[in-house]
Amino acid sequence: MNTPAPPDEPPDGPDEPTEPAEDSPQLRRLRARMAEENRLRRWLRRAT
Repeated sequence: MNTPAPPDEPPDGPDEPTEPAEDSPQLRRLRARMAEENRLRRWLRRAT
């Protein structure tokens, strides 16, 4: 079964929303990882 593609994002949209100051280091790392994965997915969609 295929995983559905994420919704299209505007090309000039931010990779990561601004974070409140009280976020934990683990949450910041997770958001950074998600932003990197989103960048890679956009790159792959453009490359195919």
